[in-house]
Amino acid sequence: MATITIRNLDEKIKRELQVRAALNGRSMEAEAREALTSLMEDQPSESKEGLGTRIQKRFAPFGGVELKIPPRQFSRQSENEELKQGLGTAIHNLFAPLGGVELQIPARRKSHRQIPTFE
Repeated sequence: MATITIRNLDEKIKRELQVRAALNGRSMEAEAREALTSLMEDQPSESKEGLGTRIQKRFAPFGGVELKIPPRQFSRQSENEELKQGLGTAIHNLFAPLGGVELQIPARRKSHRQIPTFE
């Protein structure tokens, strides 16, 4: 079970919670727990949806994109050849059927610090 501490709670709210707890025959802690639980359960079902569904609903007004997904194919290379290729090549081959993006990678600039030598 988790523990929560509520700082800067208004004194009026604390008194109302005490009265409500006394009327329901519970401790103040149990009453606060019940109030929070019922509040979260009463939330609209929208908040109980998965993250992907909520993201889709948020961006739906902007329109969508239909991606052409190529059919699956078995690799023409043998397993040994696939293991020899680098990670970058493997990623390139995996995503090549979807089209590509050319990235402009700036040249590295020389450091202003000198490289120490140990003589």
